[in-house]
Amino acid sequence: MAKDKLIAIDLGGTSCKLAIVSEEGEILQKWSINTNVLNEGQAIVPDIIASIKERMDLYQLTEDDFIGIGMGSPGTINHAAKTVTGAYNLNWRGTVLIGEMFEAAFNLPFNLDNDANIAALGEQRYGSGDNAKDVVMVTLGTGIGGGIIVDDNIVQGSSGAAGEIGHMTIDKSSGIQCTCGKVGCLEALASATGIINLAREYSEEFSGDSAVKVAIDNGDVVTAKDIFQASEA
Repeated sequence: MAKDKLIAIDLGGTSCKLAIVSEEGEILQKWSINTNVLNEGQAIVPDIIASIKERMDLYQLTEDDFIGIGMGSPGTINHAAKTVTGAYNLNWRGTVLIGEMFEAAFNLPFNLDNDANIAALGEQRYGSGDNAKDVVMVTLGTGIGGGIIVDDNIVQGSSGAAGEIGHMTIDKSSGIQCTCGKVGCLEALASATGIINLAREYSEEFSGDSAVKVAIDNGDVVTAKDIFQASEA
């Protein structure tokens, strides 16, 4: 049986997207699960492992079908130890031994990198980067990240955090605290989370007619999508 498939994992603060892909990068199957950040995110990796095993059974695949597993995660990556530190959107403030857990669950090579780095690499090779040797990508979602490709290689930086622009302080006067604990980070103001943070701040002073303000005042769940739709209307 040929080992000609890979398992790809894109871990985000809201959901985790998974796929079975060919060696050429073709997506053969894809699915997603919710990211459970409760209890310091202790269930996140076990949930992913359980979901992969469930899909392997569903598609009647075994480890003999796979070359390995690749994962992109928020936070600072130690590539040698395959750990993540400071993935605040996942409620991971300390160091999480991701590689150790995957290697205990699967007899397959496991590779880990920062999610923005992996996104930049994918965009360079298969997307709008158009195979340019040098590409910079900004990722915008629950948080904000960045990936830098120079001469076809990911720039890791001395601490594994090159390109991580989300926690640059851009406005201390905002008073809005980021998940990392600092005040006025780019991520706290301009990500999907940041849009909600700003809406809550502005709603305190706003006295006009606003469905978003009503929802915030009622304690209802408000998403960035709700705010953009209200803006368009």
